[in-house]
Order: sequence, then structure tokens, then C-alpha cells
Amino acid sequence: MNRGRGQVIELRLNRAEEMFYLAQTDLFSEYRNYLTGVEYCISLIRSQRMRGPVRLHLSLPPTELDDGLGGRLSGALRRYCDHRISYNQRERRAVQLGGLWSLRVGIPIAVIGYLLVIFETSLVGPRGNIVLDTTGWVLVWVGVWFPLDTLLFTPLGYGRENRALQHLRDAEIVVKTWQPTTT
Repeated sequence: MNRGRGQVIELRLNRAEEMFYLAQTDLFSEYRNYLTGVEYCISLIRSQRMRGPVRLHLSLPPTELDDGLGGRLSGALRRYCDHRISYNQRERRAVQLGGLWSLRVGIPIAVIGYLLVIFETSLVGPRGNIVLDTTGWVLVWVGVWFPLDTLLFTPLGYGRENRALQHLRDAEIVVKTWQPTTT
């Protein structure tokens, strides 16, 4: 990654459509892609800090190239990223709503656990019971942990992916040729 010039991603595809979907091909071919080009790019971008624009170098067989391919790919990539960003925003809200709804179950569990901790000495005597005390604290932790984790941390993945999609949406696309070898 060049800090001043951004990230350069190089992809070798059999067809331009492999940028967005996987075609049915020989699974044992040395040229088989197991991820779409977009998924591969998102993975690379998410795994690094981005400081500049993304440059996408696509290598295709000569039979797949034509004059307007770079522009069509750029437009399709922009539309794909916009759709996926809006999808991720809806999913993020859905996860947060799920976290709020999980409080309906979590709060009563936490209250029961806390009541066990408070009233443990009156239930079993002044010497206490380690099992009852520990069970109470575990119930408090379980009742609060899942809802808070769902509300606070699970949505972060969608935000990180959206940042990667924003970088990819504005990528400069350079299309080159490559010659597949015949075996």
C-alpha cells in the first residue's frame, strides 16, 4: 500500500461478470475464483487502514475486453456498493433492534441473578453457599452480556464493511489483458 497514492488491488478474472458473481466452472481449474471480485476487494480493504483512493487493476482474457468495459464496470461497481451500503444500514438497525428486544429476556434474568446474590445469606444461612452465589452472578452477567453485546459491538462489523464499500465505490478501474495457459 502506497500511503500517498492509496491501495492498488490486482485481480485476474476469466470474465468481467466474475466481479459480481461466480460462474459455473471447473472447480479444479487453476483459474477458478472462489470469491467474487467484489468480496475479495472488500476483504483486502477491510484488512488494512485506508489512506487514499483505491485503484482496481483487472486482468481479463483478450476476448473479454471492449472499449467501454471500464466505464460499465465502474458504474456497476458504484451501484453494487450503494445497494450493499443501504442493505448494511438496514441490517445494522435490525441488529440493534434485536438487542433492544433481547433486553426483555435479559433484564429479568439479570434481576433474578441479582436477587439470588442479595438474598443468598437469608436462603442458606450466614455461612453462604458458593454455588448459589456464583449462579446468581452468572445469571446477572448472562442477562446483561448478550443484549449489550448485540447493541454495542455486533453492529460495528456493518460499519466497517460500509467504509470499505465507500472506498471501493469510488475506485479507479484499470482493465488489462492476460493470456490463460492451455493444459
